Amino acid sequence: MKVGLLGGSFDPIHKGHVSIVKEAIKHFDLDCFYFIPTKNNPWKDHTVASGEERYEMIEIATSDEEKIKIDRIELDASENGKNYTIDTLRALVKMHPDVSYYYLMGMDQAASFDKWVEAENISKLVQLVAFNRADYPSDHENLDRYHFIKMNNVEMKASSSEIKEGHLEMLDERVLAYISRKGLYLETMIKPYLSLKRYNHSLSVAKLTREFAKCNGIDPQKGYIAGLMHDIAKEMDHKKASLIMSQEFAQFMDKPVPVWHQWLSAYLCKKDFLLDDKEILKAIEDHTTASTSMSVLGKCLYCADKLDPLRGYDSSKEIEICKENIHVGFSRQLKQFYDFSKAKNREIDPLFFEVYKTYGEGDIYD
Repeated sequence: MKVGLLGGSFDPIHKGHVSIVKEAIKHFDLDCFYFIPTKNNPWKDHTVASGEERYEMIEIATSDEEKIKIDRIELDASENGKNYTIDTLRALVKMHPDVSYYYLMGMDQAASFDKWVEAENISKLVQLVAFNRADYPSDHENLDRYHFIKMNNVEMKASSSEIKEGHLEMLDERVLAYISRKGLYLETMIKPYLSLKRYNHSLSVAKLTREFAKCNGIDPQKGYIAGLMHDIAKEMDHKKASLIMSQEFAQFMDKPVPVWHQWLSAYLCKKDFLLDDKEILKAIEDHTTASTSMSVLGKCLYCADKLDPLRGYDSSKEIEICKENIHVGFSRQLKQFYDFSKAKNREIDPLFFEVYKTYGEGDIYD
């Protein structure tokens, strides 16, 4: 029996991983292939996703491939030390002595294979296979030294680090939807959408929304995701924004341009990030103008956006009120918005008065 192996963090798994594995199965006529997600990668200090989350992402990405499976041998190890490939392979060979193993790695790893623990012994236990990766040489002296078979694949361009920097196209759409639902990697994925100042504001609002949510008995992770994503369309090119608004939100085209981003941000969450949580999307859609159908999460995000400490004024008293009771805090923020707008002689959208009638306390006058 011939079995392929590919170890790594898979933080997250991407299209390139699955593509090269499928090519190896065909090229070597393998009976099956196992991804081996590591618990503690010797080359990395930590992973963003937990072991179970990484396992679930691999499961999602390979669900259509009958020959591709996952081995939990490293994830389920009782020890918490680093997982070294030599130990894993010795255990597998001992359990399945009649299996011929083909161990895959990219040329980046093959070029540094001499630094692996017991590299020589690894090369005796399994057939090593190297595949091409973009930005790395296609040849190295280690290939002969450790008896690698070299695959002639088209260079794999995808990488987990690039995905974390916003290259979402490298992900299986089902994995991307999982990532967005879980809030994984979003802190770095949103960077290409925002200026540094807007990015820092989004991080700050995310933390505050999470805190408000936790104090008021709802899912703090949803609060964090809503806070991170609430402004991703804030700096969208006006021409592009106008086009999307006219196509997707024509009923709001008469609203002031500065508030368009609440609908556009929800749109990008769905289109670019495949976020499908209706509660989060609604909270984002309501975070600037509010609405007459505010959820608790929506109130948390609205208040966190208005009270972000980075705005440069002392909001500590109002923050404490929101922690204690978000409904009271939200009502107070509506009143403060009204007072501020009147003092600045700014036009107030008629919708505001409907919102205030629903949630406000005390009299205001149009």
